[in-house]
Amino acid sequence: MNPTIARALSMLAREPSASVRALDGFVDSLLQTFENCRPGLNDQLLGAEGEKPEAFFSGLYEKEIPRLKDIIRREESLLDAPVCEAYFRQVDDLIRKVVIPAYVRLAVRFTPRERNGFYLSQEPFHGLERFGWAVAGVAVGALVILAPFIPLWSKEWIIPFMLAGLVFPNIRRFLMVRQYEGELNRVVTRADDEIARIDSHYLTAGEPSETASFAVPGSAARAAQAQKTLTGSS
Repeated sequence: MNPTIARALSMLAREPSASVRALDGFVDSLLQTFENCRPGLNDQLLGAEGEKPEAFFSGLYEKEIPRLKDIIRREESLLDAPVCEAYFRQVDDLIRKVVIPAYVRLAVRFTPRERNGFYLSQEPFHGLERFGWAVAGVAVGALVILAPFIPLWSKEWIIPFMLAGLVFPNIRRFLMVRQYEGELNRVVTRADDEIARIDSHYLTAGEPSETASFAVPGSAARAAQAQKTLTGSS
């Protein structure tokens, strides 16, 4: 069976909650490229002087456009060139107007925290902040021991609370990195779902999306021809 037909049938048969890896995981690899280049963001790009970092990541995306076009050409072999171009424009619009702004919103908030080691204080005071958390752990441990409704009376329990306060910045680092990774994964998943919807529409509906402002003349007939080819071959 033609790979494009098989992909279309699998999309129709999949569960609504199933994850989709659209366009050979292009969005996922694109955000990985963004992450690899994120250390190149300077203070100005992070908003110190109001400059927008979208241009920085848009420039990286521009270099990936030929690969995106090649993936669409290979995976959408049933569609004529004008329809593939319309499809590319929809995906390109999604990446420029949704994926990149969503990524930038997360990155510009996360990067300054990461560069500061996820401490609340500035770099010269990191040791003092860690010591302060250890003291706070001792205080909390003492309150727990003195509280009559908590069955912990041994003074040795103060030590675990002190150690917890001492490593609290590391715990916060772990939790914030996990949260950031989860938010990036949600961006990828939603973008892949939307690309899969566009892909399914072009393969099965017979015409471009009504919301597309860049429909190519004659694309409805070409998509309908692709639809006929799909149903006839299956």
